Amino acid sequence: MLECLVNGEISTFVTATNRGLDYGDGLFETLSVRDGRPSRWQAHMDRLGEGCERLGLVMPPQAVLLREVQTVSAGLSKTVVKIVLIRDGRGRGYMPAQNATSLRIVSAHAWPEGIADVARKGIRTRVCTLRLALQPALGGIKHLNRLEQVLASAEPQTKEVADGILLDCENHVISAISANIFLVVDDRILTPRLDRCGVRGIVRGQILSVFSARCEQRRILVDMLPEAEEVFLSNSIRGIVPVTAIDEHDYAIGPLTRELQSWLQNGLKP
Repeated sequence: MLECLVNGEISTFVTATNRGLDYGDGLFETLSVRDGRPSRWQAHMDRLGEGCERLGLVMPPQAVLLREVQTVSAGLSKTVVKIVLIRDGRGRGYMPAQNATSLRIVSAHAWPEGIADVARKGIRTRVCTLRLALQPALGGIKHLNRLEQVLASAEPQTKEVADGILLDCENHVISAISANIFLVVDDRILTPRLDRCGVRGIVRGQILSVFSARCEQRRILVDMLPEAEEVFLSNSIRGIVPVTAIDEHDYAIGPLTRELQSWLQNGLKP
């Protein structure tokens, strides 16, 4: 971690009775920041605002969050910034205090290496053993409870497998461990509905908006994976990543995946 602000003050410490630590009672956003300019800022703020409304959290003013993002990323040409909002409160018990404020943590992290190489070559993946639980009250938002992703990441893997594909408890395809998934079938772009679990990613939302005539959100059973001509992942930091294999089934990096990569790199304004 390069620099961290807690409620606007330089610090890495929070109280031991923090509700994020105790219950995962909060939200987070992970942003790409280049020369002090956060990419897709308003889309991130809109999702954070929706999450605050769902959980009953106080949304800090966007101007405050933007100032703190710019503070922690100052002097860095390219960095990853994480915003965490946690319901403030003291004492034991699940019941949230009425009119509780939100504790905010804004931190800068080093830019990951090898992103361009992965975007060019693609990655091999596997279907994870872990199944995601269904909870419509939390479906789509980026809440702090990521234990399912932690357990999926800990499953046995090889150096050749770079990510996992997550299914829900009804064997519907939901996402990768930290990215959304898209299938290209008969020149249609299919992506899972995320109303019962999973995170509605920022890049996912912009793909659905810009390419709406070619996109479809639907329930995708695991048996449909071999039918796809192309598969790719989307993520705010890694962009669009081609999938070259899921378990033993191989995929070509096709023209539609390359088209969307070019669009994201050259045609989408931050």
